[in-house]
This record gives sequence, structure tokens and C-alpha cells, in this order.
Amino acid sequence: MRRPQLIVAAIILAGLAGTAIALASREGNAQFTARQQGLLPVSAAAVQRLLLTTSDPRPGFAGRARDASCLSADDLALGNPWTCLVRYPRLPRIRYRMTVYADRSIQGSGLPEGATHGTALSVRGCCVGLS
Repeated sequence: MRRPQLIVAAIILAGLAGTAIALASREGNAQFTARQQGLLPVSAAAVQRLLLTTSDPRPGFAGRARDASCLSADDLALGNPWTCLVRYPRLPRIRYRMTVYADRSIQGSGLPEGATHGTALSVRGCCVGLS
């Protein structure tokens, strides 16, 4: 072996590259985090209350949400995904597909009721309260 330093350097570089890839690909699992933090389950009423603080996201439309109705697809702590139908001052209502994150923030996107395509409207907020 003429250059043992090159072999050692190659092994160290391979280890560093593997570490970087492992850290970059690591994602947080919201359900797992919620269980680990002992979060209480999110209720539909809590998500609805938060959505009532949102403004109409449609260009040229204004006003706060007047009514919201949400259903959860899961019994786990965060209840993801949620489907929410929100009524703003002007029709049509907007149907959102919502996600509640472990920090209790929400994010969702949707279309006006009856629409099958178009630019997705988004809503986000913080933070879902208890019950």
C-alpha cells in the first residue's frame, strides 16, 4: 500500500456522505410525534373554530368565514386528513382537504363547491385549540 491516507480519507468521506443523506431524508411523522408528546385528540369543533378565523382566499372576495363543517377520516390524535366545507359571505362554499400538524397548525387546499378543476385555494392557520 503506497498511500494509506487515501483509503482512510475515502472511508471518512463515504461515512460523511452517508450521514448527510440519512439526515436529509429523515422526515418527521406527525402522528408519531403527536403520540410521543401525549397530545390530546383534535376535535372537529376545534378545527371548525380555527377555520372561522380565516378570510376568503378567492381573489376579489372578502370577509371572514361564516360557517365551517369538518369531518375527520381517522381516529388518531390529529385526525388527518380532514374534509371541511367552509361558507364565506359570498357563495359558493369551499371544500378543503385539511392537515393538522403536531404543533396544532393547519394547512389545507380546496376548490369551490361543485368545481372539478381550477386553481386550488389554500388556507392555513394556527393553532387548533383543545376540544
